[in-house]
Amino acid sequence: MISHFTKMAVKALLKFKLHSTISLLSLVFGFLCFMSAILLANYTDSFDQHFPNAGKIYNIVQINTGGPGPERFPIVADPAARYLRAAFPDIPNIVRASAGGGDADVTVDDQAIKMATRYVEANFFNIFEMESLHGLATGSELPPNSAIVTESAALRVWGRTDVVGERVLVGNRDDIAIVGVTAKPTKPSHLESSIPFFDTEMFVPIELRDALTRERIVASGGDPDADRWGNQSYYVYLEFPEDMAVDVDDFNRQLDEFVQTTMPAERAEFLSYELQPVNQLVTSQMAMLTGGFSITDVLVIAGALVLLIGCINYSNLVIAQLSLRSQEIAVQKILGAKRSMIIFQYCYESLLFVLFALLLTLSLLVLVLTQLGAMGMIGVSSTMLLDPSLWTVLLSIVLFIVLIAGGYPAIRTATVCLVSMMRPKGSSGYSSGLRSIMVGTQFFISGTLMILAVVMYLQNIAMTAQLDGELIDPKLAITIPTDTFTVSPELLATQLKRNPSVASVSQVDVLPWSISISSISLSREPDINATTYEFSNQDVGYDFTDTMNVPLIAGREFSRERSLDRFPAFSELAPGSGPYAFLIDDLTAQTLGWENAEAALGSSIYRHITPPTVETAFVVEFIIVGAVGSQTFQFIDFASFGVSGSVYTLRPESATFMIIKIGKDNVNEALIHIDQTWNQLMPAIAIQREFLDDMFYDTYTLFLSISLSIGLLSVIGFLVASIGLLGNATFITNIRQKEVGIRKVMGASSGRLLRMLLMDFAKPIVIANSFAWPVGYIAGNLYVSFFAAQASVTFLPFFVSFFLSVTIAVAAVASQSWKSARVRPAMVLRYE
Repeated sequence: MISHFTKMAVKALLKFKLHSTISLLSLVFGFLCFMSAILLANYTDSFDQHFPNAGKIYNIVQINTGGPGPERFPIVADPAARYLRAAFPDIPNIVRASAGGGDADVTVDDQAIKMATRYVEANFFNIFEMESLHGLATGSELPPNSAIVTESAALRVWGRTDVVGERVLVGNRDDIAIVGVTAKPTKPSHLESSIPFFDTEMFVPIELRDALTRERIVASGGDPDADRWGNQSYYVYLEFPEDMAVDVDDFNRQLDEFVQTTMPAERAEFLSYELQPVNQLVTSQMAMLTGGFSITDVLVIAGALVLLIGCINYSNLVIAQLSLRSQEIAVQKILGAKRSMIIFQYCYESLLFVLFALLLTLSLLVLVLTQLGAMGMIGVSSTMLLDPSLWTVLLSIVLFIVLIAGGYPAIRTATVCLVSMMRPKGSSGYSSGLRSIMVGTQFFISGTLMILAVVMYLQNIAMTAQLDGELIDPKLAITIPTDTFTVSPELLATQLKRNPSVASVSQVDVLPWSISISSISLSREPDINATTYEFSNQDVGYDFTDTMNVPLIAGREFSRERSLDRFPAFSELAPGSGPYAFLIDDLTAQTLGWENAEAALGSSIYRHITPPTVETAFVVEFIIVGAVGSQTFQFIDFASFGVSGSVYTLRPESATFMIIKIGKDNVNEALIHIDQTWNQLMPAIAIQREFLDDMFYDTYTLFLSISLSIGLLSVIGFLVASIGLLGNATFITNIRQKEVGIRKVMGASSGRLLRMLLMDFAKPIVIANSFAWPVGYIAGNLYVSFFAAQASVTFLPFFVSFFLSVTIAVAAVASQSWKSARVRPAMVLRYE
């Protein structure tokens, strides 16, 4: 019986070649998209699971219960690890470490390079026992003034792996020795990854960073020993001992108590801590950058929607085939075949077809994964396809497809009366309304994805509009901090501006395109108890607006001739100090009650300075001297972090990165002059410079990848829906030939009949777009809200989706509709 059913399935496959090809392509495309997304999700979930005791390694995550900032934040306050060790002495491994992906300026043999550097506390390698290739043994602590480099970093920098004993200069201040080389991991980890923000080339003791931070706090007049709970800068890892039972819910309750008894009351009101398994660190960090949405979840949903389009295609075409095979079914029933056997036969045929599509998909994925593994992607290989969770999902999907695409049409067909089934064109009992709903569902999904893809494309344009390109004078950053210069930054700036190819020079406290923010509290009243609002503050140098192309709408820039424009060190401040100068944007002014920044010019606002910055809280007066446009060279809109605008303070000693604007027509001359001037003034320090446009693409790669993925999925969705529509057109026009013949006998022209058929096909697509528009609008606005430079969600994405839907639909069915409209009535009515 099974062999007979198999032969029948093959015959049907060969008989309906067009339908079979379209169905196969639909399912393969759908499976490829969905399985790729599932594999990506499984890949990120597998991070760091190869370490010993991995099931008991967690991150401390900050939970926002109502205050400013993201709901979940995997980077916590500076003092957290120290207090956690005191509160939980029975857990020996509680360590603090910087996030990965941060480039440090490193000098090797007088050559300036960048290395992704992670600063770690003692016991870090007790938790993450990385395999040692040379030098320091696995699990050993880092000695003072030393570093461990990865195998790939050693090959990139020195061209060999045995580099123990080599010395590097980090940040032009710390001369450290290489004491170990870690082997390239074979399993995915957030410590060494191709994903932006999760890569490390060198591990350095965190004491070096703490010493630098301490020096800068002292230089600004602050107390270096004070706890800075508002400074979220570090990951905190916690590893429970192997013999300790772990109750996560109970420990989270203990963390709630820890926050209430340790953290300042004003922060404990809206913040708490909880445990997060270490394998979720990557997804939670990426979700923080995308407004709380998991990228892998979004891609899995998008992939599942494309698969759904493919399944609907297959179901529609199976029903079309069964309609044309209805005489075969009728003969089976006349010969005594039971209804259950007929249903089983067509479910079996559907199962064979789906398994064939799945086998083809698996073959393609094996080739792709093998190639990616050969290209050096850690932990990527064809063995990823053996994941049990993947097969659980796939088997459920296969069962669903068989029941819907095989079982349902067979039941509908098997219940039709024999007289109807024995007619030449047969009958399936299939409702045209159901067909319209299924086609509409396909184009609703693909249309929504297309709207989102176009919005993402427009958002990419809005972000790249901030770049200098070839039309604006380019800017480059000296990534070496000015507080490590051996000459005054002002002297260097003066010497650089002697050449006309250098347009202007300024300083900033945060490098452009960094995902970082510093906020201050401001009010319009001098009362320390007045209501305050949080604003993004950037400490800058002279000529900031000109150098950074920040529009000066009204007022003036900071002036060297006005001594009170410059904000001093905190140690020099006292109640009544000032007034100093501020530049503000419109959003800041509106938050504080003015119509815009221009209307606020000359007015006073008050900065609230509180412990630990100073011993006793007081306010400092500022005068608004300039109204500026929107901040440039930023990725994220930090409104979700509780800030309501941007202000700029003149404070060159805290603005430790120099920005140089050069003439677009004299780039080579400017670069030569910058290098020569640097080497004349600071020959012992290798210059490290980078164009801001290059810095943009280093960081924006993640978002470009997301938009490319969604765009690709939307195109595939449209393609699958369109070829499915083509298959349906061959079926529908075939069964409507008698109707067309009768209409022609009654006087209808071929053109009129063509328009009628095209409208019938286009109607569910137009209706589907009317549902896709509001969903796409909400999703599009949600996406652009993450970014500092936001694209306007105009009519264009909706027009593109509608135009493509209708155009593709017409192109898919036009030939079949035209062929049906031109049919000779005598040919189709001769049987009646």
